[in-house]
Amino acid sequence: MSDMSHDAPPTRRWSVEGFTYFWSQARDPAMVAAVVLPDVRGTWPRASVPVVGRAAYIGAIASFLAALPDFSVEVTDHATSGDVAFVRWVLRGAFPVGPDTIVGVDRLVLKDGFVAENHIHSDHPLFAELARTRALG
Repeated sequence: MSDMSHDAPPTRRWSVEGFTYFWSQARDPAMVAAVVLPDVRGTWPRASVPVVGRAAYIGAIASFLAALPDFSVEVTDHATSGDVAFVRWVLRGAFPVGPDTIVGVDRLVLKDGFVAENHIHSDHPLFAELARTRALG
């Protein structure tokens, strides 16, 4: 999957099970290419601008993972309505700033089952630090 062209069509439909697997076990940013559209748009908390395009989106995820080398994740709730999915998650770990628990929600807009847009919501101070370094856009 890491050889996937940035403008190639995605090959695997998004699912909450895949989301959970990625964040709790796999954590290989290259895996994301298979579920996102080439022109995916991602908005992270406190980032000055959204990331647009598969390469930028995967890069932001890689930066997030690099900033948090050791954490656990729990998907606590999820819902899908038409082409919109919501996933509430809790991350636990020793983070460089703020409390040791991050709570957030991803709101994903799907097109034909593939991620067209992801808006991540969380008020944890770590996102302000990542925004300051422009790690997430």
